[in-house]
Amino acid sequence: MSDSAPQTGQLRLIGRISLLFALLAMAGLAMVLLLARPVDGGYLDVIRNLSASRAQLPGLMAVGGLLLVVGTALTTWLIALYSSFRVAGPLHRFCIDLERGVRDGQVPRVRVRANDAAQQEARYLEETVADLYRQQDEIGSLLDDGMALLRAGKPEAAAAAGEELVRRMDTFAL
Repeated sequence: MSDSAPQTGQLRLIGRISLLFALLAMAGLAMVLLLARPVDGGYLDVIRNLSASRAQLPGLMAVGGLLLVVGTALTTWLIALYSSFRVAGPLHRFCIDLERGVRDGQVPRVRVRANDAAQQEARYLEETVADLYRQQDEIGSLLDDGMALLRAGKPEAAAAAGEELVRRMDTFAL
């Protein structure tokens, strides 16, 4: 699965939400145009209508502004919520799998959903943990070999094994 597939799905969702709010704004504009028909009558009727419209203008602007703020906030919240599931979900799974692996003492299998964006990170995490366990086993076997050489009365070989052990410990440090 390519890395662009989850991003394309996110962009489609964002596009749909934006299109919905654009359609709502167009409907609101159409309603304003339908309600603002020209007044039939004389000059005094036009002046009265203009005066009434001017009096209603602050309330209409406040309602329109409030609708825009609510629409923007809702859109931002939906996008943030959708995006956070794609980040928080894999991180939660990483934590659960690592805790289980530490408890069991084995390389944990990091499971993420197929459509999560963290596929590559999961693979790197598994490889890193497997490499750390492999290095830990190598250090343990070097230590056992060095102890066996000391017990066998071979101090020069034990010193060489000790130097190799120190070198491995330096590369093992995080």
